[in-house]
Amino acid sequence: MGRPPLPIGTFGKILTRKVAAGRYRSWAKYRDYDGVTRRVQRFGPSGSAAERRLREALRDRSRVVLDGEITGDTRLRVAAEIWLQDLDDSDRALRTKITYRDAWRRMLEPAVGELRLGDIRVSTVDRTIREVRQRRGSSSAHHAKVVLTGILSLAVRHDAIDTNPVRELTPARRKSTREKVILDEQALARLRTFLAGSDDARKHDLVDMVDVLTGLGCRIGELLALDWPRVDADAGTLAIEGTVIRVPKEGLIVQSHTKSKASMRTITPPSWVMDVLRKRHAGSHGPWVFPSTAGTLRDPDNTRKQLRQVLAGTEWEGLHPHVFRHLVATRLDAAGLSARDIADYLGHEKVSMTQDVYMSRRIAGAAAGAALEAFDLGSSG
Repeated sequence: MGRPPLPIGTFGKILTRKVAAGRYRSWAKYRDYDGVTRRVQRFGPSGSAAERRLREALRDRSRVVLDGEITGDTRLRVAAEIWLQDLDDSDRALRTKITYRDAWRRMLEPAVGELRLGDIRVSTVDRTIREVRQRRGSSSAHHAKVVLTGILSLAVRHDAIDTNPVRELTPARRKSTREKVILDEQALARLRTFLAGSDDARKHDLVDMVDVLTGLGCRIGELLALDWPRVDADAGTLAIEGTVIRVPKEGLIVQSHTKSKASMRTITPPSWVMDVLRKRHAGSHGPWVFPSTAGTLRDPDNTRKQLRQVLAGTEWEGLHPHVFRHLVATRLDAAGLSARDIADYLGHEKVSMTQDVYMSRRIAGAAAGAALEAFDLGSSG
């Protein structure tokens, strides 16, 4: 006979494990108000901190349960706490969890947290999203819409409301006031010349960074999470296995996974990228390939800001590091590589479920690296 189920509103044994340097995970099984047993987990800089946060989450979960079943009279903030708990227990990326919780706390809770679910109309959410867009921009409005969609979908599943009013909104179509920066080979050559002659670009260590991005096409957070043990100069490969994010109250950390399973990859860059990395390694004094000026993890947001500042008033004003990702994809497409080869090299989402399941730790990019050999640093500068 199996073990009897936990009583509703109680949890089982708490377990704690170290997952990375200065990062611990505590988890326990909790039997929810709907009778379903779920795993609840929290992280912390020490084992005791992780367990303390978990116990607080379990306590708060019980308090929400005591508020009773979700109905039309339930406050939106109560439904939000249940949805956020489910989000925390999911396998979504830590950065996503932080972003959505922050969107609720800063943008939505003050505006609609005290409304009853039965009082929320399409006009309510439309006005709320429009105000967020006006005050904070399109990206924040998108996050707010995703969060409201999730919370009100939960209310629909509990029969507290009949339909999700967010789904009735007309998608906003706003023209950008700034022309998107696109790099071709000629523009890249001019950009490299400009950066090489810029004192600020050298001060912020942007020259090598841009050169490497034009050969890797990785996300900026992935590049800043790269450390020397993941660079195999003899084999000519490097492993992209994390991304730098900022966690509230903890600071910068390397998240031990990237945006998706497909993003966890070992690639074979062109030899000119490896040459840049070898030179940097010879003069390095810490674990990170592109560290901060203090030798610690470098902040992706600050790096984007520094790049914007250096390029302000130039033909590349507003350039985002993602531009180099598009550049590499364009180069590989022009070289005739298959969609599978390009996806493997850039770490895009899976081309098919079969390839995702059976190629999770592939060494990708031998063909991609060969194709990029033609774009050595001398040919564009």
